[in-house]
Amino acid sequence: MTPQRVVLVNPPPLAIVEPWYDRPDWGRIGLAYLAGWLQREPGVEVFVVDAKLERLDFQQVQSRVASLAADVVGLTAFTNEIKPAAYTASLVKDLLPEAVTVIGGVHVTALPQQTLEEFSSFDVAVIGEGEQTLEELCAAIRSGDDWNQVAGLVYRSDDAAPDGLVQTAPRPRMLDQDQLPLPAWDLFPPMKSFWLQTLRGCPFNCVFCMNHNGRVARSRSVENVVEEIRWLVEEWGGRELRFGDELFTVDMDRSRTLMQRLIETGLGERIRWDCQTHVRFVDEDLLRLMKQAGCYRVELGIETGDEDKLRTMGKGTNLKMIFAAAEAARAAEMPFGTFFIIGQPDETRESIKRTVDLAVRLNPDLPIIGLMCPYPGTEVARMAANGEAGYRLVTTDWDEYNKQIGGAMEFSGMTRHQLEWLQVRAYLAVYLRNWRFWDLAKFIWEFRSGAWQVLKKAVLRRSVSTGLPHPDDYDERLAGGRPATIDDVIASRSDWEEVQKRELVRAKAAARQSAGRTFTA
Repeated sequence: MTPQRVVLVNPPPLAIVEPWYDRPDWGRIGLAYLAGWLQREPGVEVFVVDAKLERLDFQQVQSRVASLAADVVGLTAFTNEIKPAAYTASLVKDLLPEAVTVIGGVHVTALPQQTLEEFSSFDVAVIGEGEQTLEELCAAIRSGDDWNQVAGLVYRSDDAAPDGLVQTAPRPRMLDQDQLPLPAWDLFPPMKSFWLQTLRGCPFNCVFCMNHNGRVARSRSVENVVEEIRWLVEEWGGRELRFGDELFTVDMDRSRTLMQRLIETGLGERIRWDCQTHVRFVDEDLLRLMKQAGCYRVELGIETGDEDKLRTMGKGTNLKMIFAAAEAARAAEMPFGTFFIIGQPDETRESIKRTVDLAVRLNPDLPIIGLMCPYPGTEVARMAANGEAGYRLVTTDWDEYNKQIGGAMEFSGMTRHQLEWLQVRAYLAVYLRNWRFWDLAKFIWEFRSGAWQVLKKAVLRRSVSTGLPHPDDYDERLAGGRPATIDDVIASRSDWEEVQKRELVRAKAAARQSAGRTFTA
């Protein structure tokens, strides 16, 4: 029997805006876990085409997928990647018209039906975590069974009225994360660094974040994580790692145990790694352990220097916690990065000044300062669609949904152009007011593509359009569907809140029944 050929694709970017992401030296971890899961299935042959890692353009991806004679093509996309993903699927359909194209990721999870209505090149949408759903979908395709029995899907059907789409029952999240197999790095080209996840989920409810993995932090066991790291080091020569958890240290006791195991096994001396976490979940002792275990930088979500906005954004933090985390990092001699977002709800020049002043005072090794973006499924998107909090949604052209250079919404009291200038000035302030001239030069060089895009928008006032280059037939191929409306954006938030509530109740009940699992809610 001929095996079913499944090709998983990370589509090319339209332009190199953030080099670390658009031209990474690491493979897409979500595809690696999906591939590892599918590899265990008899009758399935899995391939990965990571266009960002391999520096492939759209035509090269088309040729690669066609040469593999794919039966199923799975693509993944955040909001600003969904149109390139749809364009890629369209090219694939030209050469493989019978192939089933599947779209997964954060954007389609927020807007499952609308995504299929907008982009005809996608046959099926996977909602939420994809491992079990994609496995069952592929099995149904092989056997000819009804896809309606597979939870977590939206798909096209001639029998469905009035919109021709079927949405199946929701897929519960995977509570036992130790079920995940080792990622299939054997399907990727050689890499300089590797990502891994020790948990999925975040207990907070920030207004700017969809929190697609849920409000329960579902942890893998310490030994399970240690064995994956040992495998990366011994089998793949991994030395540079990145923990891709939303909040790496959300369970501080578990984090201490993990660090101690990395130190005891000697793995901490063989790797260097970074992570991101919350200021609430770090202290000097833990940071010292992390450094001893190989951590070279911890990245902290700060967002704003305005105390009032910290109280209302759902992050569960305050200035006292922020300063304590920074002081702990310095005491532990741990370099740290910070994330800030300009354009908080009801933002003013005064609140932005407080954010910039805080960034200067903290003087992080790596400051990242973005502009608020109304990603579907977030409270910010709902407010922007309703004209609340000083926001106005400008477009649902998903190419505009980039936190550094996008132009998806406007802000009352300040034009988009003014905010972009404040973004530029904030970056300059952190470095120049701290006399870090050489660090500024290195930062500009490292992020030169994105820096040029930001500066160009600020100088030329190209605030409504990113002006990203795209193929000549891009708009033509993506035309014809139903673009998202304000009502879709509003509904995506309420729908997602229901999903979060349901899963929170289920996970808490499971935690009470199973003491062996680690959940943080």
